[in-house]
Amino acid sequence: METHPTTEPDPAPDGTEAAPRRRLPAPLAALGRAAGITALVTAIGYALYRWAATGMPLSPLPGSPWPYLTAWAVLTFLAALLLQWATAKVEYDGRWQLLVLPAYAGIRLSLAHHPDPALIYAYGAAALAAGTAVTALWRRRLGRVSS
Repeated sequence: METHPTTEPDPAPDGTEAAPRRRLPAPLAALGRAAGITALVTAIGYALYRWAATGMPLSPLPGSPWPYLTAWAVLTFLAALLLQWATAKVEYDGRWQLLVLPAYAGIRLSLAHHPDPALIYAYGAAALAAGTAVTALWRRRLGRVSS
């Protein structure tokens, strides 16, 4: 006799049926993951600011870290959404390392050298626009190949 996998939940040990797990809709899950990565990167950035003030290498110039942390948080959130969109149809486990490492390096350099935050936004927006264009072309090509 053949058995087929079902989507029905297995009965609980006491004989009652277990409730099926509810999942968040995909857009909410993507926003949640992007917000989580953004919070992680911002926390790492603030820890870097506090650590560098102890006299370790690359100690920051005087000034507030918040304009830089805000700029990197905005750019990280948008990059996380772009990364979600780019890898939606690809099974890839290491996607978040692609985002956290460059953000870490960018925050560290920003806090050490204090460039104008408008430059960070401008270069970040240009990089995100280029990434979006490449991703759109790649997904369009993927759609043609699978059809």
